[in-house]
Amino acid sequence: MDMMRVECSIRIEAPTERIWQALTEPEQILQWFTPGLSGAGAQMVRDEDDRLIVQFGPMGVPFAVFESVVEPQQLTVRTLPDRIVTTTYTLQEEKNGANVNVMVDGFEALNGDARQDRVALSSAGWEMTLENLKAFITGAELSFPYASVGPLFGYWRETPQALAAERSIWIDAPREKVWQAVTEPEKITSWYSPSVPWELTALEVGGRYSVPNPESETGVYVEIIELLDPPRQIVTRIVPEPGSGVVKGRTYTLEEENGGTRLTVTLSGYETVPEEARWSSMEQDTFGFSMMLQNVKAVLEGEELPYPFGF
Repeated sequence: MDMMRVECSIRIEAPTERIWQALTEPEQILQWFTPGLSGAGAQMVRDEDDRLIVQFGPMGVPFAVFESVVEPQQLTVRTLPDRIVTTTYTLQEEKNGANVNVMVDGFEALNGDARQDRVALSSAGWEMTLENLKAFITGAELSFPYASVGPLFGYWRETPQALAAERSIWIDAPREKVWQAVTEPEKITSWYSPSVPWELTALEVGGRYSVPNPESETGVYVEIIELLDPPRQIVTRIVPEPGSGVVKGRTYTLEEENGGTRLTVTLSGYETVPEEARWSSMEQDTFGFSMMLQNVKAVLEGEELPYPFGF
């Protein structure tokens, strides 16, 4: 593993064709690659554009796309919606089996903070995921039934003080317009919760975002602004539910890129979530942020919301 690349491999005693099926057929990928989602009743499909989509009931979340397929030797997959991180699987046939090599590139294009932490988490995650692949193909019990997708593609970051999930998307709009979309309550309502309005006391440090609640003067889902650096960054502290003890912070970071804006959302504080629920919570948020950012992009680019019911 170099500074910005993950490389892992595993030997599997099975025909190359069988391994290739596990790497390319959606119903099989679901079982070893996203075992937590499989257990939660999700499904996976591959559409006409070669996108892998996780289906949660009627709602689908595209999370990767097959970019290059050389059957049965090599498969290259890119992350969605940003296509930043690339994963290449290479099969090398050997006596009684094959070596499966995985190379992951693209971390250098992610937000500069904690890049090396992302790579370390990805490397550890791929070691577990490849063990799951081997177990699935050989008919054994999965070694890591709670393995997650988030860290594999650099969506999770860990420092000595915090554990966070992070996603980003490029938007064809000036930074000032994206800033308005993530800070003005009526615009937040348009992409986050079209049927439920948001309110803001003041766009300043100490200002409070909330959803009105007739039974509460302060509303619900309260977030307090802790840092304001327009039009680049806003940081809020999410007020925990009574008795939960879970303290999270949300950060929106906006950077000019290729004539538009890269919007990054980071949710930190998972180290305060009970350990038994921590990874599943991060995995759900990782997929949720992808959906949320696609809604922001659609609003700003004048397209229909891909997820019109909000979050």
